Amino acid sequence: MTQFYDRYYPTISLRRGEMRAFKKLPDGEKQKMLPIVLLAPWLNSVRFENSINIVKGSVGDIPIIVDVDRYYQSSSTLESRQYFWSLLDKNDGPKNWMSLVEAHENYIPCLQFLGTSEDLVHEQIAWARTLRRGFCIRYEISNLPKEYDPAPLLENIRNDDCLLVIDFGYSDYSENVSTYIKEFMSRIFEVSPGFKIVVSGSNFPNDFSDFDNFSQSQPNSARQYFNDVKAQFGNYAVFFGDWASTKPRKYDGHGSAPRPRIDYPVTTHWIMARSARDGWNFEDAALRITRLPEWADHPKIWGTGMIEKTALGLPGGIKTNPEVIAARINIHLFVQANANLPNPPSQPRGKWKDPI
Repeated sequence: MTQFYDRYYPTISLRRGEMRAFKKLPDGEKQKMLPIVLLAPWLNSVRFENSINIVKGSVGDIPIIVDVDRYYQSSSTLESRQYFWSLLDKNDGPKNWMSLVEAHENYIPCLQFLGTSEDLVHEQIAWARTLRRGFCIRYEISNLPKEYDPAPLLENIRNDDCLLVIDFGYSDYSENVSTYIKEFMSRIFEVSPGFKIVVSGSNFPNDFSDFDNFSQSQPNSARQYFNDVKAQFGNYAVFFGDWASTKPRKYDGHGSAPRPRIDYPVTTHWIMARSARDGWNFEDAALRITRLPEWADHPKIWGTGMIEKTALGLPGGIKTNPEVIAARINIHLFVQANANLPNPPSQPRGKWKDPI
């Protein structure tokens, strides 16, 4: 049975950047966190099994929490898409979901509770108890009905091995959202003070036009919200999660190619090196990053190795924006997984080979 305790809970989608970044972490680092993987069809795969294989190739056999990726969109009639939509069907979806999860021993299920009958929710709870893996409820704020009350469902599971995830979505820090999260948590703890809660979400920038200097940075709103709730609920089991420095899937066209940029994550924010005015390439941006004071104690992992190789003009460095994303996520995962340690390591646990 998986234990839900104070560790890092990154939410990861099935996209190239996330899958590659996680794959490049040493096994010892992967075991420090419990990822929440949002399942969806993989690229243009015909069969949904390819998604399962991609997840296994990236995260291995460690326990993972799984849910359906409700940000995913497609009008394709491919078999993988049709199966995906079957998981969201209000009548048959929960049964299809239970069959999928049960077939993979390291999958910890999220209950499918919105838009389905109360009977099917209770059936999932009974099923999850027989699996003895623990289970999760993800409250995606953007998908919750107005004035949603979590108490009725929670009354039935107060003594279960259950993790609750409050996902604030894609949002910069806001006092209104912070108040909503804390009121939602208060309602949960009224049912039972023993519930374990993860607060998660993201605000990694979608537009970089204002980032034209290597010293500019973006605060991580997930850390800001987490600090707020810890200040109020410090004696309760409240854990940190985020979207691993990603943003929702984009479906509004490709537009022009983004300018070369290098991102460097630290615990509370991301530093972006980019200059349209001076026309920096990837090497220019990486060189600026490696000159920052924050770089002095950089972790020696795959993502930072990619930045170093780029700054030095060595083969195998960053040449494309997808590589920027993968390197950033890889560093972010390591930094957040080690953020609560009194002396965060610069060297990862497990076998590691200098990437330069």
